[in-house]
Amino acid sequence: MRQRQIRRAAAFLFVALAGLTTSAKAADLPFVVKAPAVAPIIAPWTGFYLGGNVGAGFANERLLDIFPTPDLALDGSPNTAGWVGGLQLGYNYQYRWLVVGVEGTWDWAGVNSSFGCFSFGNQRCTFNSEWFATLVGKFGVAVGSALFYADGGAAWTRDTFTDVATTAASRGGVPSLPGDLFEGGQIRSGWTVGGGVEYLLSPNWSVFAEYSYMNFGERALTLSDGLGNAFPEDVKQTVQLVRVGFDYRFVGVAASAGATRMSFVPEPASDKDDEPENTIRAFSILDVAKYQVDGDVGGIFALSKDLDTSGPRLWIEGGAGGYKFPVTGGGLVSGVYTAGSILGGYAFEGKNYEVNLLAGVYAENDMLSSYDPNDPVKGTAVGFKVRADEFYKPTPRTLIASEAEYSTAFQTYWTQAKWGYDPTKDNKGIFVGPEVMAFGNARFDQLRIGGHISELQFLKLTFDISAGYAHDSQVGSGAYTHIEVSREF
Repeated sequence: MRQRQIRRAAAFLFVALAGLTTSAKAADLPFVVKAPAVAPIIAPWTGFYLGGNVGAGFANERLLDIFPTPDLALDGSPNTAGWVGGLQLGYNYQYRWLVVGVEGTWDWAGVNSSFGCFSFGNQRCTFNSEWFATLVGKFGVAVGSALFYADGGAAWTRDTFTDVATTAASRGGVPSLPGDLFEGGQIRSGWTVGGGVEYLLSPNWSVFAEYSYMNFGERALTLSDGLGNAFPEDVKQTVQLVRVGFDYRFVGVAASAGATRMSFVPEPASDKDDEPENTIRAFSILDVAKYQVDGDVGGIFALSKDLDTSGPRLWIEGGAGGYKFPVTGGGLVSGVYTAGSILGGYAFEGKNYEVNLLAGVYAENDMLSSYDPNDPVKGTAVGFKVRADEFYKPTPRTLIASEAEYSTAFQTYWTQAKWGYDPTKDNKGIFVGPEVMAFGNARFDQLRIGGHISELQFLKLTFDISAGYAHDSQVGSGAYTHIEVSREF
């Protein structure tokens, strides 16, 4: 009995000594009391995202007679179809399997049809949906790498309607002569519901397929021929879209707010060399000149490693603006445009230079206050686009930069070249010098000569500011200001 007690006491003493030894070895380490370890909740769908899409649109319009009396007789019921393509921006929040979010989309479109219409004058009509926009809420269920979701919210579309007679006729005091073109356009609001499935290819990239139903209700549309003749027509419209696309997610993985890490060993000091390199250069542009204001936002994405390493690139850009130009007989026509491009290509990166070569798709829509059948830049056009730009520093104090773009859509082009010198005492990398620009489309050409301040740093933003003289083939001479802001992530 006594021997068993001695063995127990010895065992207890050994355990106590072992505990003291361990405590002594850890005495130099900070003693941190943390909550029990909780497995982090992986939330790959949480965060902002940006992407592009392409697909098909199918619509039905019912044209109902309301002139000169609202008898609601059917004047036409075309089924229109065509392509859609555009950009989307949104935010998702994931809690366990539940994903909720909000998303805005903009799709340029060529959903149109030509058909016989009305019961007099042997008339021919066209109906065209030029673009679609939505702002929806999303509700989804995450299953592995897949997200199954439903969405719904507000929708808008831009419709144009033309009518031309082949024989002479008259109705309600409005004559319809052979070749006399009546045209009308409007932005219609409505609602949309739909759903789809999205699949994660990596923490940042995903692909999706979705279906949307849109209802734009019933609304009167006025058609006029520009000669003082006009009449209204009632239009009911529903649309179905089928789209596939991709998204880039700015946040890949998020841990639950309550998750903690248990450790009695100090974490190593952070090493800046281990920090991830920048893979995105986001930019925004504001451009102001005589009778025009333009704005652009976009980004260039390094698909393989980072922006400082040669490799494949993805370019996404969207823009909008307003302008005015004179017409024969006096007066100004107002225009509003939206444009977007998705390009892919390759970047060549060196110690003191960068060259990007890109090609892809460009779409533009122009809405004018006055219809002119001879104006080549109206409605929606989609085409092939190429882009090249270079940024070169021959010496630490000099800069040579240039860029050029061309698209078959409306024959749109843009070129810019500038030279810069760093006058700062400590060689801070701020360049000033001359620049020249030339750009335009099938309607106009504009030449600019001015000066710039480039690579101006403020916080994490880079500013390029320029101003000078501009001559436009339609509106004449004036001044311009061009501001670009960029940041790398």
